[in-house]
Amino acid sequence: MPAVSSLLVVGRAAVAEDYRWFGGIRDFGEGFCFTWIRERTPQQVIKQSGGKELERIGWDQLVGSGDGQEVGADRYFYGVAHVAEWTLMIEDGGTFGTTDSQVWPLSRGTTLISHYRGKDGRGRLLVLDDQSVRLDFDPMAADRIAGSGAEDLRPVIDGAGFAAAQRLRPGDRNEYRAYCTEAAFALIERMTGVAMTKELLETLTYLFTSVPRSSVRSS
Repeated sequence: MPAVSSLLVVGRAAVAEDYRWFGGIRDFGEGFCFTWIRERTPQQVIKQSGGKELERIGWDQLVGSGDGQEVGADRYFYGVAHVAEWTLMIEDGGTFGTTDSQVWPLSRGTTLISHYRGKDGRGRLLVLDDQSVRLDFDPMAADRIAGSGAEDLRPVIDGAGFAAAQRLRPGDRNEYRAYCTEAAFALIERMTGVAMTKELLETLTYLFTSVPRSSVRSS
C-alpha cells in the first residue's frame, strides 16, 4: 500500500478560511458531491461509469435550476471536467460520488476523493487508493475517522480546519456546518494540489452526463 505521504502534495497549506466563498453559492440547497479522480480523462470516467454524455455546459447550467439530481430518478447526473492531473465530477444534489458500487471501480489503479453533503448537512469525505479506503468520515463528525490513513493524517486533517471546527461545535449549528464544509474542501486541496476557486469552476466546460442507477462497472 502506498505511504500516506503519497496522498499529500507540495503546495499551499489550505485552510477552511480559503473556502469561505463557497458559502455564497446558494444553488446547492439539496446538497452536492465533488469527486476527484487522478490521472483519468473525463471521457475515461464517463466510459468506466457507464455514462452517456448529454451536452457540454457551463457552471451556471450545471448548478442552476433544472440540471440537478431528481429525487427518485432512475439515473445519476453529473458534470465532469479536466483539472490539472485530475478529472472533477460535480453533482448538484446527486449521490453518485458517495455510492460505493460506483466509486470503488473508478478508484482502481488510481486515487479517488469524494466530498458529499446531503440536504440535512450530513455528509461523507471518502478517499480511495486503488480500491483501498484511506479516509472515510462525515465532515460534521471529524472526531470519528475511519481508514488506513486516518491516524497518520490526523495532523493534516486538524490543520485544514477540523480542530477549529470542534471548538465551534457547541455553538451555532449553521456556522459549524459551514465551517466543516470549508475545512473539507481545504483538506482536499492539500491532497489534490488544486485550489478550487469559484473562478476556476466558472471557467470550466463540463460534460453533462447521465448514468443508469443500475450501472456498475468492475473495470
